[in-house]
Amino acid sequence: MKKWIQRSFRNRMFTAMLLAALLPLLLGGALMLRLQVVRIESGLARQADLRLRELEAALTEVYAACGDLAEDLAGSTVVHSALRRGGTESRTLYQVLYRSAEPLRDCVRFDIYDGEGRCLYTSGGSLPAETLDTGWGLLPAARASSGIAVRTGAEEGLSAARAVRDHKGDLLGYVTASLDRSGFNRLLGGHYDAACEVLLLDRNWRTVYYSRPAQARDTAEALRSQLLAGEPLSGTDGDYRYIAAKHPETGFTLILQQPRTFTGQVMEAIYLVSAFVGSLCILLSLLFTWLLSRYLSEPVHQLDQAMGEVERGRLDVRLEPGREDELGRLAGSFNRMTEEYRLNLDRSVRRQRELNETKLRMMQAQLNPHFLYNTLDTMKWLGVVHHTPQVAELATGLAAILRAGIDGDEIVTLEQELDLVERYVDIQAIRFEDRFTCEIDVAERFRSCLVPKLALQPLVENAILHGVSDMEEGYVKLWAEEDEGDLLLTVSDNGPGIPPEILEKLNSPDKRIPGGHLGLFNVDSIIRLHYGPRYGLSARVLPGEGSRVRLRLPVKREEGSYAESPGG
Repeated sequence: MKKWIQRSFRNRMFTAMLLAALLPLLLGGALMLRLQVVRIESGLARQADLRLRELEAALTEVYAACGDLAEDLAGSTVVHSALRRGGTESRTLYQVLYRSAEPLRDCVRFDIYDGEGRCLYTSGGSLPAETLDTGWGLLPAARASSGIAVRTGAEEGLSAARAVRDHKGDLLGYVTASLDRSGFNRLLGGHYDAACEVLLLDRNWRTVYYSRPAQARDTAEALRSQLLAGEPLSGTDGDYRYIAAKHPETGFTLILQQPRTFTGQVMEAIYLVSAFVGSLCILLSLLFTWLLSRYLSEPVHQLDQAMGEVERGRLDVRLEPGREDELGRLAGSFNRMTEEYRLNLDRSVRRQRELNETKLRMMQAQLNPHFLYNTLDTMKWLGVVHHTPQVAELATGLAAILRAGIDGDEIVTLEQELDLVERYVDIQAIRFEDRFTCEIDVAERFRSCLVPKLALQPLVENAILHGVSDMEEGYVKLWAEEDEGDLLLTVSDNGPGIPPEILEKLNSPDKRIPGGHLGLFNVDSIIRLHYGPRYGLSARVLPGEGSRVRLRLPVKREEGSYAESPGG
């Protein structure tokens, strides 16, 4: 996987964009789902706690009211009088009973029993038919207690009793308060939601009341097992939340059963839907990330392929800059770069071809210089033997020029080049019988500068042959000067001047001069090939003064030369 990512820019971009798209999506989705579940669960827990406190308050209020009413009835002289008379009709007692039990009559039934366990008066619709056993159960517990005795019934319910005694302490009867299932429904029904259930257990964890009676026994046993095991109350299947509160006076445990919003099945469905949506998001992210990475990386891929083609020598490769962003400008820069590279290569090949052609022409012009040099050496000694000094001088000068031509050095000092020019001028002076004068005016500081070999001789030759050869008093001058760090070598003559058509070609980029001006073309070509297009040959005609041909060269000296610079 790592190698696949590192193998291409497109794969790296695809991986980075995919991670940037998926990680926030998946992490954010999981976090939001968890936060939503926690928020809802927390809200339901607060709601359940509030409902439990309301139930506990209602139960406490009823318990306190029942106790107060039982105490009032047990101490009432009307009740004492009625019990002494043995249960005869007492309209006054019923008035007291109904008036006292009025706040609780909807949910609690109050009964008055005699000492034998017979019910004499009731706040209900009719007297119960059964007689309570005074030997066990609720009545003996009340008789033995100085307060209120509480007993839970086997069929769910709550009963409380208070013994009625006269001022001597003799037992007259009992006052009981009963809270059955219907009473619990009326008492607690308005304090919890319809989806919730209420469970009331005594101190022995026997069921007193359960809003779902069919499941009372199983639920109580399961909760008791969890409590004894030290586990939190969670029900048998984990689909409910249980909140318990213990009543401080009776020791009863009040439990509110609230269904969980996110049960196991609900969470399974949520996870299934989340997995489906997440998978769909992953597929869409993969698709759009791949398309986007291809769109962004395609110019880079094309540029990489194009550069590979250039490396293989195809310089005609072009990219289509169909974009206006940085990648489009990069494609345009690549096209310009390859075009410039191709032009430079063409120019280099053309310069090399021109250099080879120039060397070939120079070799052709040498006309077997070794043979000529040996022949001239023979002519020199024949002139000496036959006492003909001019022949010897001609042969010596021409031999020196030929020796320089066959020498391997292409760059010589200006001092050496001027020596060859002087020998050439001596030869031409003999030929033209001293009808011209040549002046060489080059300061000493310029003579150590390096110049191409045989660069000045064609200029002097052009001035003599085409300038002063037909004059009786010809004048040729060669001098050196400095111009912005360049060395300028100028040859002038007082002849009729260079014809306009030749002058135009000498000053044009194409120095292909026909006829006897081939040497000027060779000199200009060699200088430009050595030093660049900024340097080379130029010419002009001064009216009444003749022609001037000038060479522009960079100032260079041979190593170890300590001569002062041209500007010094």
